[in-house]
Amino acid sequence: MRPKSTDQEKRAAVRSVVLSTLLQLMAVGVLLYLRSVTQTGWLRGLLLLLAVTDLITIPFTFAALGQRVREIEKGELNEARKY
Repeated sequence: MRPKSTDQEKRAAVRSVVLSTLLQLMAVGVLLYLRSVTQTGWLRGLLLLLAVTDLITIPFTFAALGQRVREIEKGELNEARKY
């Protein structure tokens, strides 16, 4: 199997983060919609809490992407393949 070029690896990493973020935003939308149609007070609070915690993870995903891109640029994966 031929190793991917660094540009391909970067594109794959960015694509996965973008897809993950879109899915998280869709989940937040569903949670907020369910919150709007729910009448129970404690359940509305729980749905809001779940939506907020889902949104909190997005910046950390992009921080991990930045770290992954730096690893790709440094060639750490290629060095590890030697062993």
